[in-house]
Amino acid sequence: MKRSVYYLIALLIFLLEIVIARGVFGYGFIRGSLGDILVIALLYAVFRAWRNPPLRSAIMAIAAGFIVEGLQYIHLVDLLGLKKGSVLYIVIGNTFSPYDLFMYLIGGGLAWLADQFFLRRTAARHSS
Repeated sequence: MKRSVYYLIALLIFLLEIVIARGVFGYGFIRGSLGDILVIALLYAVFRAWRNPPLRSAIMAIAAGFIVEGLQYIHLVDLLGLKKGSVLYIVIGNTFSPYDLFMYLIGGGLAWLADQFFLRRTAARHSS
């Protein structure tokens, strides 16, 4: 796929993440789990737009999620004295959850699988 498609996918996921963060769909599973899955898919799309191979993009996106979760575990936002509600506070977060790590794995796996499906379909179309 062309890089612009990955940028478009990342933008659409980002907009959806904003809607989710604003609580439009509530604050249960959608924000707590689907949001975690989508943020990894967003990172995956950005890494793919930067011409990284699919598997490397998935690994880097999942690793980024694990790193942020680790920063939450050590309460980095409190250590830095970040104001609650600031952009960096929201991006890093302050609540560690091993469940989130599982959601990151799901997000990376689903993004990679979806990409493989569409790459195969695109390749098949061009070879016919």
